[in-house]
Amino acid sequence: MASSGPAQTRLPRLVVIDDEPAIRTLLEIELGAAGFEVRSAADGPAGFELVGSWAPDIVILDVVLPSIDGIALLPLLRRRTQAPIVMLTARSGTRDRVAALEEGADLYLGKPFEIPELIALLRSALRRPTLGDPEFLTLGDLVLNLRRRTAEREGTRIELTRREFDLLCVLVREPRRVFSREELLAAIWSGRYVTAGVVDTFMSSLRAKIDAPFGKPLIHTLRGVGFTARAE
Repeated sequence: MASSGPAQTRLPRLVVIDDEPAIRTLLEIELGAAGFEVRSAADGPAGFELVGSWAPDIVILDVVLPSIDGIALLPLLRRRTQAPIVMLTARSGTRDRVAALEEGADLYLGKPFEIPELIALLRSALRRPTLGDPEFLTLGDLVLNLRRRTAEREGTRIELTRREFDLLCVLVREPRRVFSREELLAAIWSGRYVTAGVVDTFMSSLRAKIDAPFGKPLIHTLRGVGFTARAE
């Protein structure tokens, strides 16, 4: 009987959502040559459908798109995929960068960009470890389902962005441990393109969702030191 030979490793799937034909063509050629299987879409609705039907391993998303911009599209994509999302845009303002990260983007790269840097970012994002084996994390009446990436408190479902969920998991995994802003940046953002002030923005958002509706706070600030989670 003839041998079937070694199994072939599937190339990582990459979706590019960008309205500039020249950018899409460039990325399809260069990233294809770098070992990615690339498909692209010219606008948000087409990109949304492509991500849902093709299940990519990573997504490149432009901020400026017709019909719906990339930042508005981000939370919709997060309902369909937990793949890393790299924002690719000519905008360089802090507000846009913070908004993209809050809505679930993993990295933010400005135009013009160098192909080798983009490839390095993509490979780094694909190597990042997951939160661990499927399990539940609990803190008081808060329950985190790591497989489904859901959060509930007092039986009420709490909608979190990807970054919010990851940040909350870091705190809940080690209750009462005080994390500095720098430690949280390293754990969630790897310190790239993000300042320590972003941590405060995310903590404020988490408190509004996790603590404010339920009366009893779980997330606490030690002024000048950092943040911790505890049930009492």
